[in-house]
Amino acid sequence: MEGQQDTIRLGKRCFVGNLAWKTSWQDLKDKFREAGNVVYTNVMRDDDGRSKGWGIVEFETPEEALHAIQSLNGAELGGRRILVREDREDRDVKQADGAAEAPRAPRAGRGAGRGPANGGRGAGRGRGAAPAEATGESSGLQVVVQGIPWAYTWRELKDMFNEIGGVERADVVTGYDGRSRGYGTVKFTSKEAAEAAVARFHESELEGRRLAVFIDRYQ
Repeated sequence: MEGQQDTIRLGKRCFVGNLAWKTSWQDLKDKFREAGNVVYTNVMRDDDGRSKGWGIVEFETPEEALHAIQSLNGAELGGRRILVREDREDRDVKQADGAAEAPRAPRAGRGAGRGPANGGRGAGRGRGAAPAEATGESSGLQVVVQGIPWAYTWRELKDMFNEIGGVERADVVTGYDGRSRGYGTVKFTSKEAAEAAVARFHESELEGRRLAVFIDRYQ
């Protein structure tokens, strides 16, 4: 049905990016205890044991994970401002010495609302380009948008970024209650368009809220 929107359900896990290289799983756990009861944490490392700069935090409840996203995104940890968002993928993990083993690399997330790249009417279930193979590297085509007005759906988000041009799809994350969580993603057909979106909208104000717009490093 045209205009129908898929929903992205909020889980118990948070993805945490832009970690300082020295940040350990224990540092992550200590910080995220501010938001709720942390079940486990993990900082991803390469074969040489060096941090990859991102990790996973799991809480007891989705509400605690949401609180972490809302209260700790942009917070300082180890001298860096961290990125906190929902971790959409189920990962095979187990505890080891108080931390989880490294899960598989994140795959490209599923879009909520999709429409044609050149604007106009777009069916909510329209099919965009196939997601890139999961390599842990950014395609540079997708941006994360935080601070979206609560009433915004994927349509309003897409319409706003159509000013830049080349919008492939726009997604707004919702919780179990179907309500917006105030952030989403926009995927473009070129890296240049994505970079232009960051330059145009980052730290701009929209209906009394300040937007944060940045390249999605893991899509």
